[in-house]
Amino acid sequence: MISEEVNMTDRTALDDWELLSRVAQAYRTISDTFMEQADTHRAQGVVLCHLFVQDGVTQTEIGERLGVQGATVTNMLQRMEEASLIVRRRDAEDNRLVRVYLTDEGRMKERALNEQFVKLEATIFEGFDEAERVLMRRLLKQLLQNMGGK
Repeated sequence: MISEEVNMTDRTALDDWELLSRVAQAYRTISDTFMEQADTHRAQGVVLCHLFVQDGVTQTEIGERLGVQGATVTNMLQRMEEASLIVRRRDAEDNRLVRVYLTDEGRMKERALNEQFVKLEATIFEGFDEAERVLMRRLLKQLLQNMGGK
């Protein structure tokens, strides 16, 4: 009897691992497809959307939100600046800080991304009611916290 319980637990753990892997991969694939339709990389899209909500955040804050190293943020922002989506400026009160702002071009790109995000959201949450989405969000946050994310 004990060995059956262990096997059942092992199978359940394997099923959970496989399901999470498949969901992560499927979300990445569909997200990338929607972002390609707006001609933007996923991480750049996240930055544009964050800046639309709160313009003028620091490079450090962007790195923390994305969970990436400073050099990665710097490289990404450089590409975005070259594409005229953002502009970086030293903070007027603290010269050590570099703040990031959307340009008019960046705002237009964010609107296009937002349209794509609405389509993506409608696709992946079809058949979910609000209570199910709230529960899913809580569970995903718990999983992320358990995995060492924020």
